[in-house]
Amino acid sequence: MSRTQTKDQLTQHKKRALRKLDLYMTSLIDSSDSKCNGKSDKLSYWLEDWTTFLDYESSFSSSSLKRYKRGEIIKAHLGFNIGSEEGGLHYAAVVEKDNSIYNPVITIVPLTSIKPKKDLSNLKSGEVLLGNELYTKFAFKFKTLYQEAKAENEKLIVEIQRLKNSKDWSESYMDNLENMQKSVEDQINTLYKMKNEISKMERGSIALVNQITTISKIRIYNPKTTKDILSGITLSNDGLNKIDKEIIKKYTK
Repeated sequence: MSRTQTKDQLTQHKKRALRKLDLYMTSLIDSSDSKCNGKSDKLSYWLEDWTTFLDYESSFSSSSLKRYKRGEIIKAHLGFNIGSEEGGLHYAAVVEKDNSIYNPVITIVPLTSIKPKKDLSNLKSGEVLLGNELYTKFAFKFKTLYQEAKAENEKLIVEIQRLKNSKDWSESYMDNLENMQKSVEDQINTLYKMKNEISKMERGSIALVNQITTISKIRIYNPKTTKDILSGITLSNDGLNKIDKEIIKKYTK
């Protein structure tokens, strides 16, 4: 139970906390170790994102998001990691069999790509090898969405150029077309960015059952709607069965 404090007490507590944080981050920045410098940068990003999440919390409604099904792949912000915890923007698999759109939280298993030196014959407890099915599914969807976006972009470019050569066009209509074209270009850029990320899974991916966790849906980056890039990309029944077996083995009798 939280205690009641005066405004002055709260202010003093805030100052102490921020002073401690500032001293710690300054030590990271002043360090000659590049890993410490990078840690400071990541922490700064997380503080910005975390503040944004907290500010958004009061107006957030989980019902504004799509319904997430078991096995579906999402990309979520897991925060600033401590020790060996998975952190930052991370791909994950939904493991709940029935998550309501009104449920503000969701349980996931983080995924990681297979590193070049990873010994697949000696996986750690809680690690499940999934193969490269996710890469294959995303590559197929990328190709489909990219072709559609490219065709739409070319169509808008032609229409914009036609209007510019015409004597009869309205400024509002031109602005609307240019905004639509900018939106399509942004979609194409996002597609390429996620393609580069998912390309790391070409060697295969591993489900980290040992880091199963429940997160707020505020943390979900993609997909938020049925039209988003990751929407519809799910693990196969074989992949889900492997995760189920590892959950039973690791967390039940």
